[in-house]
Formats: sequence, structure tokens, C-alpha cells
Amino acid sequence: MKSSTPVRDLTVTAREGLDGNWGKSIGVMAAYLILLVGVRLVPFAGRLLELIFAAPLTVGMTVYLLATVRKQSNPFSLLFSGFDRFGTSLCTYLLIMLIMLIWMIPFGVVTAVLFFAFHVTSPLIWALLILTMIAVMIPIQMRYSLALYVVADDPSVRARQAVRRGIELMKGNYGRLGMLWLRFVGWQLFGILTLGISFIWLAPYFMASITVFYDDLTTNG
Repeated sequence: MKSSTPVRDLTVTAREGLDGNWGKSIGVMAAYLILLVGVRLVPFAGRLLELIFAAPLTVGMTVYLLATVRKQSNPFSLLFSGFDRFGTSLCTYLLIMLIMLIWMIPFGVVTAVLFFAFHVTSPLIWALLILTMIAVMIPIQMRYSLALYVVADDPSVRARQAVRRGIELMKGNYGRLGMLWLRFVGWQLFGILTLGISFIWLAPYFMASITVFYDDLTTNG
């Protein structure tokens, strides 16, 4: 499924899709974040509600972005379209979380052994362990990063199918996704320097670029 489309072209396409839609996209992104933060603040059940609502809201956000970058009708209400495929969204989200947790177990075991059995306090060893974990988990995160995009793009897909299809789409494209992420590092630093103000525009731009990355794989991969 490897695509040869230059990463720079992906961001150009994202900006073209957002042209004329910046205000709406910022509003949709803001509503998405406010809803997630809002359910998290519910007493006692906040974390559980966030877990339940994160998946359909993320899928709805992706449906909106897919329509935007494809220059299709993109009403604000698309943000809630993930609830139409609530079961698949939630199952896919939980399946990915479970897989990520399983990959984290060996690092948890090593950490426990080093700390409790050998009482390791060397900063160098802990730094190496953290760097190893990052080096392993970033490709794993990439591997499953497109599963919810598949759910957003195909209402008939099931959770396991979405995960498998996402993995297939990522084959040969890890480097391209990494390069796409890196293109936004400077923007993120600029966002910090502006006390987060520029993130208002950066967030939809970044998400739209990842959406174009997915869309490119489905058409040119």
C-alpha cells in the first residue's frame, strides 16, 4: 500500500481542503475538545465517560475532516456521526488500547524488576529504558493509527477488520508518517512560544494533514 506522494504535497492538500473551512474546522475541533474535557469532569464517572465518548467523537471528527479534505459537504453535525457507528467505534478504540497495553507489559515488568529486585537507581539505565520504550511504542502507535479512520470511512466495517485494514495501509509508510509528524514540530514549538494561541489553527491543520495521509493511501497506495 506504499504511496509515493511527497509529504509536502499532503500538507498542501490539507490547506486546500481547509481553505474556506478554517472557521468551521476550528469550531468543530473546539467542540470536540470541550466535549471530551467536559465528560472527564463529571464526578466519579468522568474517566469512564471519556473512555466511552472518545471513540465516537474521534470517528465523527474524522468523518468531518474526510469530507473537508475531499471537498464534500461538511456540516458541523458530522462531528456526532460517530454515534451512528457507536459499537464499532468503541470496540475498535478498546481493541487498540488493549493491544497497546499488551505491548507495554514487558516494560512494566522490566521496570518492576529493576526497581524492586535490583534497586537500580542509575539515571543512565532508566534513560535507556525510557528511550527503548519510546523507540518501540512509536512504530506500534503508527501501526494502529489509521484504524479509526477506516471506521470513519466505511460504516460497514467491523472492529477487527478496521484494525487489519489500518495495518495494511501502513505497510511501507511508517517513514512517511514520521516525516509528516516531524513537519509539525516547528509549528508546535511556535505554539508554545505563543502561549498556545497558534494551536487554534495548528490543531485542525495537523489533523487534516493526517486525514490527507490516510486518504492518499486509499487512493494512491
